[in-house]
Amino acid sequence: MPLGDGFYGTDSDGSVTKEYCKFCFQDGAFTMPGLTAEDMIKRSVDFMTKNLGIPAQKAEEMSRAVIPGLKRWKK
Repeated sequence: MPLGDGFYGTDSDGSVTKEYCKFCFQDGAFTMPGLTAEDMIKRSVDFMTKNLGIPAQKAEEMSRAVIPGLKRWKK
């Protein structure tokens, strides 16, 4: 998800953090703390195929190219 105004998460003091989106990070904590990169890839593929009309193979390629490199899951 591209980040921008209105989509940033918040720290525990309510301030905006530009490291995570509001769907993943609110009030200084992850909204789904047990979510793995693989889980997120599956969720992302499902969203892109159902809501954006992207073919499953392309959605998976895109997700696997981006999600493992995000700060939350980067190794």
